Amino acid sequence: MKKTGRFLLIIFFLAFATGIQAQYQNTSGQKREGTVKKKEAKKKVKPRRWFAGGMLGAGFSSYSTYVEVAPIIGYRVTQAFQVGTRLTYIYNSYEFAPGKRENLNHYGASLFARYVFWKGLFGQAEYEALNLDYGGGDRRWINSLFIGGGYLQNIGGRGFASFAILFNVLENEYSPYTNPIIRIGFGVGF
Repeated sequence: MKKTGRFLLIIFFLAFATGIQAQYQNTSGQKREGTVKKKEAKKKVKPRRWFAGGMLGAGFSSYSTYVEVAPIIGYRVTQAFQVGTRLTYIYNSYEFAPGKRENLNHYGASLFARYVFWKGLFGQAEYEALNLDYGGGDRRWINSLFIGGGYLQNIGGRGFASFAILFNVLENEYSPYTNPIIRIGFGVGF
């Protein structure tokens, strides 16, 4: 009896967890007014070639502060192929001894190419040159080549969100990144 009750409870739960769907089929042959207006509206929408956005990042602790600003601007060559550039500014402040603080400013730029191959899934390659501040006037340019992929999700008419996992294939002892690099960003087309 207990097994039957559990089984019915599981079936009941799965029925409601999977949702209910309904379909409408117009058998009269007449076009609905709303359908015609939606089709006309779709024809008038021009594809937005340019897009802008980026990401913000921050981390705080009792001895460290990290703030990153990375705006992007890009161009859709085709609906699936995108190219663009990303600027990066990172402020890093940390306490290396009691009462002694180091404030570092890193900056750079990158070029990327992205190909959306299936329902928002994309592959991406990105080259970055980042000028790292090691303190005391010591600066060094670090080159990175990121390869990876992610997912683009449309938000509203013009907006989008992106999630990417990238790997720095040029990682060396001076690289500020640890593989994998995870990026979450937002943008808008115009």
